[in-house]
Amino acid sequence: MNLLNIFHFSYYTDNYLSPEWQWFWPLVIIWGLGLIITIVFNWRFIKLSKKWSGDHKFWWTHILNMGYTLSVVSLVHLFFRYENIPYLNWRLWPALMVLGLLGWGGYLVYYRYRLLPKKVADRENRKSLAYYFRRRRK
Repeated sequence: MNLLNIFHFSYYTDNYLSPEWQWFWPLVIIWGLGLIITIVFNWRFIKLSKKWSGDHKFWWTHILNMGYTLSVVSLVHLFFRYENIPYLNWRLWPALMVLGLLGWGGYLVYYRYRLLPKKVADRENRKSLAYYFRRRRK
């Protein structure tokens, strides 16, 4: 396989899977372990998240969601690839998934450094104004 093939659209729409494809079972083991690891971390996260707030909870939730997405979709695509199902075994789908995960990660960074400080400042502003506009008890 030539590495320059990734720049050709025909590489991503190839239906043929070589019978000598040696990476199937190692990839199944890697993605299966990834799924098990995200399940274990999620189980631990549920216990620890009661003590956490804000940033820790935000990042761990999104990292675990990306782990689930990546492992489950990759295992499904490996199944389609192994069964040689037309159109579903294209290499285009993992490439789009990687682009989606990069976009998701970019949005998380944007949210963390652009939107979250504005929300925190707005929350602090509302707290200070709430002192002056608090309700009187009857």
